[in-house]
This record gives sequence, structure tokens and C-alpha cells, in this order.
Amino acid sequence: MNDVIVDWRERQRTYLATAASLDRALEQNFDLGLSEFEILDLVWESNTPECTMRDIVDLTPMTQSALSRVVDRLTKAGLLKREECTTDRRSMFVGLTSEGAKVHTKARKVYSEVLASELG
Repeated sequence: MNDVIVDWRERQRTYLATAASLDRALEQNFDLGLSEFEILDLVWESNTPECTMRDIVDLTPMTQSALSRVVDRLTKAGLLKREECTTDRRSMFVGLTSEGAKVHTKARKVYSEVLASELG
């Protein structure tokens, strides 16, 4: 049992240290928090013009309300756009703006570099 606790704490320490390094690098270079980058990245990975908020919430541990707040911030920053779904007024499509795509490309490179440094 003790080995499991030690293993858990080591994994948690690695995660927290890596997340802090990612957050710091993204904030300094792109004025993005880690959660904001993760949402940009999930939208980018969806690779579809019909990525819905529901699709994203299924891929992240964020609650619907937390996700909405992050998407609001990214929309106000001009990095994401939202469009109503014409067939389901409760759904919203989310996509990267051209500026969002540019920022994402640069931020993903930094994100990958930090991960390689921290975990490599």
C-alpha cells in the first residue's frame, strides 16, 4: 500500500510541476493560461468546422460552465469564434479564428518544447 501512495505522490508532483511550467511559458509568451491553450488545442484537434461545446466538454475534465468561461475569454481575445447551430439552437459551434490558428501554432510549439524538457 505504501508503494502505491509514493507512486501517486510522485505522479502528482510531476503533473503539478509540469503544469506550472506550461502555464508560465504560455502566459509569458502568449498571454494564455494552460486551460485556455488546452481548449484552443482541442478545437484545433477536432479539425472540423462543426466542433460543438458539447464535443469539447466531453474531452476535458472542465465543467460546462468553466468551459463556457474559457471560451468567452478566448472569443473576446479574438482567438475563437462561436456560431449558432441552425438545427439545434441549444448547440454552439466553436472554431479557431485566423488569429487563433496563428497563436495556436506558435503556442503548441512552446507547449511541446516544455513537455519535452519536463518529461524527457
